Amino acid sequence: MGTSNKVCPGCGRKMKQQFIGLQHCKCGISWKKDIGFFERTSDMVFALERRTIGKKVKQIPVIHEFDEIEKSWQHAKKEGRPISSEYYFDIYKLRFHTNPRKGYSYLEKIMDRCDPSLGYHTLAKLLTENNQHNLVITTNFDSLVEDALFLYTDKKPLVVSHESLVDYMDANIQRPIVAKVHRGLMYDPFNSPETTNELKSEWRKALIHALNIYTPIVIGYAGGDHSLMSFLEDDHTDMRNGVYWCYRGGSERSDLPEERIQRFVENKNGYFVAIDGFDALMVEIGKTMYGDAIRPGLTAEHLQKQYNKRVQRYNEQWDKLNKRPEIQEALHEMNQAEQREEEEREKDQTLTAWDYIRRGNRANDEGYKQIAVDEYSKAIEIDPEIITPYYNRGNAHRYLGHFKEAIEDYNKMIELDPEIITPYYNRGLVYGILGRSKEAAKDFVKAIELDPDDADAYYNRGFIYMDLGHFEEAIKDFDKAIELNPNDSTPYYNRGNVHRKLGHLGEALKDYNRVIELDPNDADAYYKRGLIYNILKNYSKSILDFTQTIQFNPNYKNAYLNRAKVYLSIGEEELAAADQKKAEEL
Repeated sequence: MGTSNKVCPGCGRKMKQQFIGLQHCKCGISWKKDIGFFERTSDMVFALERRTIGKKVKQIPVIHEFDEIEKSWQHAKKEGRPISSEYYFDIYKLRFHTNPRKGYSYLEKIMDRCDPSLGYHTLAKLLTENNQHNLVITTNFDSLVEDALFLYTDKKPLVVSHESLVDYMDANIQRPIVAKVHRGLMYDPFNSPETTNELKSEWRKALIHALNIYTPIVIGYAGGDHSLMSFLEDDHTDMRNGVYWCYRGGSERSDLPEERIQRFVENKNGYFVAIDGFDALMVEIGKTMYGDAIRPGLTAEHLQKQYNKRVQRYNEQWDKLNKRPEIQEALHEMNQAEQREEEEREKDQTLTAWDYIRRGNRANDEGYKQIAVDEYSKAIEIDPEIITPYYNRGNAHRYLGHFKEAIEDYNKMIELDPEIITPYYNRGLVYGILGRSKEAAKDFVKAIELDPDDADAYYNRGFIYMDLGHFEEAIKDFDKAIELNPNDSTPYYNRGNVHRKLGHLGEALKDYNRVIELDPNDADAYYKRGLIYNILKNYSKSILDFTQTIQFNPNYKNAYLNRAKVYLSIGEEELAAADQKKAEEL
């Protein structure tokens, strides 16, 4: 960004241009063509918007409030719509503005919830198949590319997360290279317009060299990063192989990127490619280059094989270590030393909060829940700002049936850190036990908001919805729980129960079949399936299921009663009487 001829009335410095018609000074004064000089606030977000003026569409600078932008982002995410990148740096600047530690925490939470989507499978394959496609240049702080390489390949990437490491980015290197031009999260990332006004000289040199070798494909970049855009437009940046600039076209949009980008692509003899999104493009690339090798089924199979290999390797290593006597001896000595140290501190009456937490954990593991509660309480007395003892004490209270006390502990956790999922989830469980279903539902809603991939939260909310009679919502939650964890039998069982209540007998039957497939010893599933077969007048299968139920649980009273009813239906009165008698004995 070049300096303008505007002079700040506050400090006398020359102001810098962010957009045409918008200039800023370091002291906090800005100038906008239509309003003149004004003082910036931490809630202001500056962006370019395309507006029709007369018969022309022009890019003009606008000012938005941060809260407004944040809400629009959240709304877009909920609706599954693409999120605009125009406010990228301003959003992150404001996240870091008042409390840098909270800013980092916010970014970490976002990154922890993100997993590589399907398109990253193809990208990982491209990066590792040959040396012609082994470089990714990104302005993001996240680790999705590295995660994809870990999940889908055996290749370890060279991650260049800081400008001081750029010299190691050699085009001849045989492994994937991930170049983060604004640093990774752990390297003090640039996150504001001020810190991204100009690309670091180290990066300029390296990228000029790289773009002479590679043919760049631009995906997901809208030109909002001015340092990178200015670099691309520089005459010294020779892209002798051209450039492919991908933009969101597809079914929802068909307009080309802004004029600045159009001029750049034209000057570099490049091409525009309309795409539906990153995943769609990568799948098409994968089909072209690898054919059937990237089909979703094969991708999933590959992932399963990779996972199984790793599990096997870890188990083998674990078994080896466990068999080594020196390892066991060392662990024993460490435990002994810790206990001796704790005993010494106890004599001196200098036990710390964490000493009491460890003592509480030992008591809890050994089944002494009340002793554990007492130890956690002592930890809280010493340091009431530590979250761990509230969580552990709350769980111990829940086990003991002290539900009021458990809720109080989870409340305190939420007070200390409202962004942790566990207190909402566990408080929801307690509310469910107490029959406070509406409060339980609210807690599971919050838990899902904090972690949209928690299968247990969906299952428990579904169970609560079922209790409230919201059957359609319950089915949706059980569907999601199954999607996230398809090998857990419990959501199938309860979804089957809902389908049975709604009269969807075929769907209920499928669910009970799946439960039995996953857990062949589930007496309840055989019983419920037996009820369905009885309604369908398939008496032989109904009798078999009730018999199986009784085999797994000889004291299952209702199984005898319902088998008796089926026997009566087919005229087997003696057998029915025997079952009736057995039920009365129970």
